[in-house]
Amino acid sequence: MKKTLFLLILLALSAPAQKKTIFPTQGKAPAEFNTGMVHVAVLSRSERQITTNFLFEKGSRNSWHYHPEATQVLMVLNGEAYYQEEGKPKQLLHKGSVITTAPGVHHWNGATPWSNAECITVSDIIPDKQHAVQLRKVTEEEFNCPITYESLIVRLAEIKVYPQYLKEYLTFANEVDKVSVEQEPGVICLFPMQSAEDSTEIHILEIYASQEAYQHHIQTPHFQKYKQGTLHMVKSLKLPSMQPLDPGTMKKIFKKQRQ
Repeated sequence: MKKTLFLLILLALSAPAQKKTIFPTQGKAPAEFNTGMVHVAVLSRSERQITTNFLFEKGSRNSWHYHPEATQVLMVLNGEAYYQEEGKPKQLLHKGSVITTAPGVHHWNGATPWSNAECITVSDIIPDKQHAVQLRKVTEEEFNCPITYESLIVRLAEIKVYPQYLKEYLTFANEVDKVSVEQEPGVICLFPMQSAEDSTEIHILEIYASQEAYQHHIQTPHFQKYKQGTLHMVKSLKLPSMQPLDPGTMKKIFKKQRQ
């Protein structure tokens, strides 16, 4: 009995991400109207309403679409998701986020590049009307465009390095900063600076898209290589969190850099 229980626990822990839900998301959404791996299950349906469970794997999303004469409510159960309406900025949604889409509004939603997203939609069904009108797929440019900045994690790391390890530490730091910014969509900025008065004092401006993006970052192999490789080099480390005073201007700064 104990052996059987142990095997069941192992199987549960090793189950794929899409199975870790209380809803039956076994069905794969059609590739014609989706990008990436999207799992879907209809939980209930009546003449007036349909409730659907979606599990978007990292980087996946549905196409631009709209619901004629029908209102839809989107609720995020787990992970972080994107949502965008035509003519408006893309939004970053978290567990507990609720979005109401008005009838006829062109929109799309999906997972972020760094997190799966599980959602439920509750939609009206209008007799003699098509439930969803599919438009075109979301482009890579649209998917990767900057998000709104309400959820940014901003920090200014203060690091003191032992003088004998300074050159070696800078090699580690430059490598992890470069790889993180290039490979992780949720790492918006890692900007290292060296004090002009004391070269062993390093300050790094860190900006992450969200708390989940930061948690993903610190678990990556390149960050762990940096962390473990420099433990003996760092004399002191402070990681104070900062609060942007003007998120609107910050958005303009990043937009200006793309011009």
